[in-house]
Amino acid sequence: MENQTGRILREQGVVVAIEGQEVLVETQRTTGCSGCASASGCGTSALSKLFSGTSKKPIRVKKSLSCQVGDSVELVLDESRLLQHSFMAYGLPLIGLFVFSITFSSLAVHVLQLPGQADLAAILGGAFGLYCGWWITRKIYKPVMPELSKVLEPSQAVI
Repeated sequence: MENQTGRILREQGVVVAIEGQEVLVETQRTTGCSGCASASGCGTSALSKLFSGTSKKPIRVKKSLSCQVGDSVELVLDESRLLQHSFMAYGLPLIGLFVFSITFSSLAVHVLQLPGQADLAAILGGAFGLYCGWWITRKIYKPVMPELSKVLEPSQAVI
């Protein structure tokens, strides 16, 4: 994977299935909290454990290397892609929430002449904007998936 401007993120995983020209790779999920000394008494760590599922869902990547089920592999992704994915997953729905919340509230006050319903209109607009941002992310945005970088020798695997 070529990259002149940003960093390359690397992750190790194990090939769990091969489906035609695609490979399913299972990685070890970790949170930033797992390495922190305060993880046992931190509220953020508790939330992290609550919202990060224990089930491992494999990542589907294009089979660009010769590998077999059970092989340890290295996946690479340009860091700028990760930032773009994060914006689409979190930023776009939040922007929709704020824009539609303000718009619906303003419509209730200035167009419909219902100043007592401005809060309700803002809540409904926010929910609608959040849904629109989520829908755009799910239906229109096509993320670039990680690529297989190399098949690791058993001595190189850290999984």
